[in-house]
Amino acid sequence: MELNDKGLKLLEQYDLQVQGTRRGRGSYICETDKGLKLFTDFAGSSNRLAFVNRVLYHLREEGFTKVDVVMPNKEGELYCKDWEENRYVVKDWYAGRECDTKNEGEILEAVRNLARLHQVMRMAPGPEDAGKYEAVSLEEDFVRKNRELKKVRTFIRGRHQKNPFETGYLNYFTMFFEQALSATEQLGSQNQEELQKRSIEDGLLCHGDYNQHQVLFCRDGIATTNFIKCRYDVQVSDLYQFLRKILEKQNWSMELGRSILNAYEQVRPLSASEWENLRLRLSYPEKFWKLANHYYGRNKAWIPGKNVEKLEVLVHQQERRNLFLKMLE
Repeated sequence: MELNDKGLKLLEQYDLQVQGTRRGRGSYICETDKGLKLFTDFAGSSNRLAFVNRVLYHLREEGFTKVDVVMPNKEGELYCKDWEENRYVVKDWYAGRECDTKNEGEILEAVRNLARLHQVMRMAPGPEDAGKYEAVSLEEDFVRKNRELKKVRTFIRGRHQKNPFETGYLNYFTMFFEQALSATEQLGSQNQEELQKRSIEDGLLCHGDYNQHQVLFCRDGIATTNFIKCRYDVQVSDLYQFLRKILEKQNWSMELGRSILNAYEQVRPLSASEWENLRLRLSYPEKFWKLANHYYGRNKAWIPGKNVEKLEVLVHQQERRNLFLKMLE
C-alpha cells in the first residue's frame, strides 16, 4: 500500500527524496536517496526521543551500526507534526526478517546479540537526564501488580453474570496470587535494591522491550530496533523478558532455556545477584497479571475467546514452568 498524500507531505519536511513506500508493522518503510527509512507515529515526549537518540549514537560508536536512529527534519527537530498535532518520526531502517521463535539457532543468535549490546550499553546520564529514565524498583513493581490483581478479583466478584474468562480468573486466582506474594516476599529478603542502585549509578542501560520483533536478521548482520523504552536498570531485565516470552511459546522447554542462558553467558557472564534477580522475575506470574490488566482495560461485555485460551494455556504450562524455576535455584 502506498503512503497517502498527508504522509508524503510530512516527509517533505526532511532532506529526503522518497523513491517508493510500502506498509510495515503499523508504519511505512520508505526507499529514499539516503537508504531505507521507517516513517511511523510517535506518542512519547521530545525529551525521551532525544535521550534514546543519544543512546543509539553511543551504540553506533561502539560498533552497533544497525540501530534505528531517528533522523532530524530540516528544522533540526526529531519529529514532525500534522495539522492535528499528531507526531511522526523518520528512523533509519534495515531490510531483514524478524527472529523466528521456532528456530533455535536464530533465538540463540538473538540472545548473543543482546549480551553484546549489554556489554556496551553504559552511558553516564547527561544533566538533562538526571533522575529520569530510571526503572522503578522491582519490589515497587511487584507490589503495584499485586494490588491490581486483587482489584480485578474484587471487580469480577461483583459481577452477577460472569463470562468464561471471569470464571477462570476467579478459579485460578489463588494459585497465581500465591506465586505473586511468594516472589514479593523473597524479594524483600534479598538485596536486590542494591543491585538496581549500583546498575543505575554505573550508567547501565536496558533496551526495555527486547523481543523477537525488535531483532531483524539482515544479509550483513543483525539490526536491533525500537529502543523507545530504553532506561537505566538491571540489565538482566532484558534477558528475563526475552527468555520468558520465548519459553511461553515453547512450553517452558528446559533444554531451550538452558541453551539461551548459556548463549548469553558465553558473551556476558552473570553475577550471583543477577542470577537471583532473574529467578525472582521469572517467579512472578507476569502473564497472569498481563491477562488481568488487558481484561480490565477493555470492554468487559465482550472478552475474546483467545483470552480464555491464553488463560488455559498458562495453567497448563505451570508444571513445566515450576520445573524450570527449580533449575534456577
